[in-house]
Amino acid sequence: MTKRDEELLGKLAAEAEHAESTRDVELEYRRRGPSRSQVYGLRLPADRIEQLRRVAHARGVEPSVLAREWVIARLDEAEHSRDDAHERWERDMRRATEQLRHLLDERPGA
Repeated sequence: MTKRDEELLGKLAAEAEHAESTRDVELEYRRRGPSRSQVYGLRLPADRIEQLRRVAHARGVEPSVLAREWVIARLDEAEHSRDDAHERWERDMRRATEQLRHLLDERPGA
């Protein structure tokens, strides 16, 4: 057995002893029931992960919480801007259609 294996076994034994000695301690969390969220893996450059960790630490939140907040905010923003673009397109098409009707009504011989 290697030294690393012995260290790992020692850590496992210490964790098992701690778990056994705190078996009756009341846990500080409660399960809320089935979650409607799912896990999605995201690959980021290493320097960006470190940047995320720094920013999250400065804000006092976990990096995963900050990343989740940002992704949700950007998704909401993308949906909203798409809706705005769609409304602008419809408005522009109505205006162009009205102008074409006006031009057709005023053409000679109409």
